[in-house]
Amino acid sequence: MREPKLQATIFDEGKENIGLTEFNLSNEEREVALYYASKADRAQWFVLNYRFRLANSFLNALDMGAPLVLRTLLAKGIDLQALGVEFLDQNGWRDFGPYVYTYCKDALQFLSTHPVAEKSKGLRELIGLEQTVLKLLVSLSVEPGQPVPNGLLERTPFASYYRCEVHLSKWMRDKKLLGITSIEDGIEHYLIYLPDLKSTHKFALLPSRAAEIYISLAQPCTRMQLTETLNRLGFAGHTDQDEQCLNTLIAYRAINVF
Repeated sequence: MREPKLQATIFDEGKENIGLTEFNLSNEEREVALYYASKADRAQWFVLNYRFRLANSFLNALDMGAPLVLRTLLAKGIDLQALGVEFLDQNGWRDFGPYVYTYCKDALQFLSTHPVAEKSKGLRELIGLEQTVLKLLVSLSVEPGQPVPNGLLERTPFASYYRCEVHLSKWMRDKKLLGITSIEDGIEHYLIYLPDLKSTHKFALLPSRAAEIYISLAQPCTRMQLTETLNRLGFAGHTDQDEQCLNTLIAYRAINVF
């Protein structure tokens, strides 16, 4: 009942003998379809109710998993009901059930390639930021084990990095400006982190050197190896900011030092 053409065929009460051959239904499915057709007025109510509920769930998924994107779309006057129907048409009217973050993840992927992403400069980057948030949160659906001391610098599972090519910070400092005021081009480095597993995620704007160090710690390493990795990636092997940047990343629970 997720296929519009099949719905139109079944609920057209003007047909005495509905044609179902083009839908490749099994015998059982055909019997169900014929029964629905005989009770079209009542069956149609359940289908419309299902579709209405799922269309509303698109907005709810964004509200739960991507509130910044949602606020920007609302500020631009986007018809979210129509957008939700379009998304669901592409996804066979799938019911995601309680998996709200999975729903939101798929909705953001849909939005990232949709013309609506061009409605406001910075919206595509904001989508990418909240996609990074969802990836982090989903990865923590199973509580990480306690780290084992190993004498290395290493990333923790409680933070993720996002590189942005516009100054989203103008919106991030004042959420009332989302999608309303213009923003400029320019590289910004964001860390999404969880202070603890009972707290909501937070955003931190990193200095470029802290971002370079975090990038270089894709694999655990010693301080000497970190210098070598920084050089290999085209960054300075050492700067006067390094100790402060390391302490900043530790304070945000982005890296451990054992």
